[in-house]
Amino acid sequence: MAPKHRAEGEYRDVPLPAFLAEEIDTHLREWGTVTTAGMAALFTPRDRGKRTMPTATTYAHHFRKALKAAGIVKPDGSPKYTPHGLRHFFASTALAHGIPIHEVSRWLGHKSIKTTVDVYGHLVPASWGRCRTVMQTA
Repeated sequence: MAPKHRAEGEYRDVPLPAFLAEEIDTHLREWGTVTTAGMAALFTPRDRGKRTMPTATTYAHHFRKALKAAGIVKPDGSPKYTPHGLRHFFASTALAHGIPIHEVSRWLGHKSIKTTVDVYGHLVPASWGRCRTVMQTA
């Protein structure tokens, strides 16, 4: 699958749990940010002199190294998780706990909610009972 390239200025806001926001704040206090193309970044550019931001492949490489260093590995020694696996964890956990699918779709950056429904729709809690209660009350 080819990497996705976003247009300049195209970004998404994604809700973070408090513990992760605290970890990012700690990281920023210790390491600061790097300014690249007028934007602050948490990680250093891939080619420092060229001001080129890291790619998904670069992040994945360092992610694997960090997991191995932390001992978060499968029995065969390979990393237990991938960055994309964290994306699936985020989406599936949110949907399984009743977060509206259109919100999750927007956070994932899907151009169409159909993509989200096709991949994650089976995780949306059934609303049959809730709908019956709402209609009864109405």
